[in-house]
Amino acid sequence: MKTLLLTIPPDHGLIYGIVLYGIGMLILALFVRMIASWARLDERYAFIRFLAKLTDPFITPLRRFTPRIGGFDVSFILAFIFLGIVQILLVQALPSGW
Repeated sequence: MKTLLLTIPPDHGLIYGIVLYGIGMLILALFVRMIASWARLDERYAFIRFLAKLTDPFITPLRRFTPRIGGFDVSFILAFIFLGIVQILLVQALPSGW
């Protein structure tokens, strides 16, 4: 029985997996940080500080252009869209075997 979790297709290589799963982990970190910010968990927790250092390069530039709506930071949603598009474009641009 073949599992689909964390497998790289046979005609793709290591770079494909790094791009696919690396950006996927960034999206997951962004999601956890979004939930933490909506729950008002601040950076006194080491895990939240780690997530902030990891995701701030993607969120900070977007915060300049997006206002808070009803107390919610919408820049996370734009960062999801941006990282998803970058992931799709990079995965499709890689030649077979990379």
